[in-house]
Amino acid sequence: MFGILTAARNAFTVNVPSQSRGMATKLKSHSGAKKRFFPTSNGNFKRWKNGLRHLNSSFSAERVNRLSRSVLVNNTQKKMLHKVLPYK
Repeated sequence: MFGILTAARNAFTVNVPSQSRGMATKLKSHSGAKKRFFPTSNGNFKRWKNGLRHLNSSFSAERVNRLSRSVLVNNTQKKMLHKVLPYK
């Protein structure tokens, strides 16, 4: 999960030929982060917890229920996600 954020520390730009109107270049959103993080109304991002896909038959019901909930990202991740997802 953190590999996505560290691999895309800088926002990527697309080199578009400049028009006569002086249009600015557009920023690309990181496609992996778009699928994993969802913006909330107050500027935070929501994500799912990992560890629930497989090899969890020995987990207690309490642990499975806890892993099935979504959580908000922390402040460090939020700053990185605002750079990686500029239009969210």
